[in-house]
Amino acid sequence: MLRHVNKLSWVKIAARVRNLSNEAPSWGMVRETVEGLNVAKGHRSFNYGHCGRKPWKLTQDAKQFLLRRLLAGRTKQVVTSVTLQADLAAEKGIEVEDSTIRKFLKGKGYKWQPRSQKRKYSVQERAVRSAFAKDVLRMTKAELRAKLCMSLDGVVLSMPPANEVERFNYCWGGITHMWRRTGEANLPHLAGDTDYSKQVPIQRAIPLWGGLSEDGFAPVLWHANKKTTQDEWAGAVRDGKVTDALRLLNPAKKAGPWTILCDNESFLRAKQSMAAYAFRKINLWDVPPKSPDLNPIEMFWGWIRKKLRHMDLADLRMKRRPLGKAAYTARVKGVMRSQKAQTVAKSYAARLRKTCKQVVDRGGAGADN
Repeated sequence: MLRHVNKLSWVKIAARVRNLSNEAPSWGMVRETVEGLNVAKGHRSFNYGHCGRKPWKLTQDAKQFLLRRLLAGRTKQVVTSVTLQADLAAEKGIEVEDSTIRKFLKGKGYKWQPRSQKRKYSVQERAVRSAFAKDVLRMTKAELRAKLCMSLDGVVLSMPPANEVERFNYCWGGITHMWRRTGEANLPHLAGDTDYSKQVPIQRAIPLWGGLSEDGFAPVLWHANKKTTQDEWAGAVRDGKVTDALRLLNPAKKAGPWTILCDNESFLRAKQSMAAYAFRKINLWDVPPKSPDLNPIEMFWGWIRKKLRHMDLADLRMKRRPLGKAAYTARVKGVMRSQKAQTVAKSYAARLRKTCKQVVDRGGAGADN
């Protein structure tokens, strides 16, 4: 009380305090009574190393390390407060609460929010996008439904890693959000698509091509490698995998010609692929470059990823063992066959005209998909 409340020096305290024998206590007596007394500091040194709580303050060196690691890693992988906590412990030997790291980042203006806002387009790109959108709007709903038989695209889905810590980060971190400042939304290296799926090893990757229409979703091709080859795709067209999906997605149209909306992947337009389309009476309708918002199936892939991530997180919370690749692929197929997935696919397909109107109204800028 005299030391910490009244702010008295030890000399003044010694002059005022008496023991039971009415004697002034010596330093030796004080040291024997108060274990761990530090005379220079004027108080007992407490050791909190075994109390179960990590330190909650960061040194300047630790702060600089966290910022460097965040800025260097967030464009290449998912960087969360937990991954930063592990990096700080591994490389600096400093263990702090992950909440301390979140508090520090927020104090520096960083927030856990979507990776970026809408993609920026050049004048030429906006003109191409506007022209495509206007072509769509010239058609009635019935005419668009008759022309657009399938919106086609490929995706590389990923399954959680087996390592416990990496699995935790995968399930909780997601790939849609990152630590960034509000003003960083439109930085080129943070905008647009993420390359995270390309970093997932093939053992955890589930690549496929699929299509949707206003009658639902249908898988087209499940392939072994992340990238489909022109031989593989041309074979899928010749063998009828594409036309099987087209018939499923167009109950009222069992025979061609069919029109498929797709992007500009080179193997889709390879010579042998074009010959296979002609044989199967299939026409391609090009989506403008860098315009995933104008291909309805792109939004469906986002919904699938979110649905799978929620299931992964439920497994983690219930402490279930991670699924093997065969079992996880079966889970993906089950989700895609579900009535909810079919309803979502129909909704995204029917939204194309609304999306095109937003693009036209904004002079070719991104839509609110």
